[in-house]
Amino acid sequence: MIGGVVSYGQPVQVRSPIFARVGESTDLPCTYSTSATDGFTLEWRYAAPGTPAIQAERLLYYNGNMYWVGSDEDRMALVQNPPVQGTATLRISNLQPSDTGLYICDVTNPDDWSGSGQGLINLSVLVPPSVPTCRLNGQAYVGSDVVLTCQALYGLPVPIYSWSREKNAAPISLNNMVQDPRTGTLLLRNLSAPFTGKYTCTASNALGSATCTVTIRVLIFGATLIIGGAVMGTFIVILLIAAVLTYFIWCKKRRTKQAQEKSEMREESKPPSYRSSRRTPENAPLRRGASRQEHPELRPSQFSFVV
Repeated sequence: MIGGVVSYGQPVQVRSPIFARVGESTDLPCTYSTSATDGFTLEWRYAAPGTPAIQAERLLYYNGNMYWVGSDEDRMALVQNPPVQGTATLRISNLQPSDTGLYICDVTNPDDWSGSGQGLINLSVLVPPSVPTCRLNGQAYVGSDVVLTCQALYGLPVPIYSWSREKNAAPISLNNMVQDPRTGTLLLRNLSAPFTGKYTCTASNALGSATCTVTIRVLIFGATLIIGGAVMGTFIVILLIAAVLTYFIWCKKRRTKQAQEKSEMREESKPPSYRSSRRTPENAPLRRGASRQEHPELRPSQFSFVV
């Protein structure tokens, strides 16, 4: 007879689960009545929560020699080693949250099938709640509703949540505060100035508790719009000033460029240096009635031929 085990061909039964605290040690009992003969085997398998038993992974296998699978050999051991005297109990030390799940003890004796069978044991590692996370959902202005949420990532048993306010806080009607201890939500209805303050959530179970806080500042909706409008107005003014400065800088650069271009055009259109306007004797016209004798330079030279 195997503890928590029925013979092959009968429905598999799940026994009462085992609870143990994180960091402690616990035994997963498994006993059998058959004699260990040639071919006798023992196998322990593990399935994480939500995993079908058929997909359980092997932890150890014994068939005359011990074979450990995985990295948990340093935390696991058989109470009786070798397990041939009717005891196949598995001891786990320094329990971790990841040890929670279904354990299967499988004894097989080819010479005695009636003494062979499987045992299913559920192990739950008890863990105090982790530090929860608090959040504000919604806009905290007068007349609105908001929801505060609180959630711990782990904790076993499942944590219970409770909300409280700081000391000397202004009184609030209980009808405007609705909390759910299972989900950790707190609904605040029809906000007003007294709702302003710090809210503390406590997640607790049999092993301990942890807290987080969130602060609410209730604003008048109109004031919120005014503040938002002022911020937007300031932003628009800054954009306008930047645009005007950019325009003036562009105009100044354009005028400078135009003046430079005009100066270059004047330089290119200036006429080349011209000759002196004084007339030389060679090209000066004769006065009326004047003869060439008065202008000897106009008389033919002695080498000239007169035709």
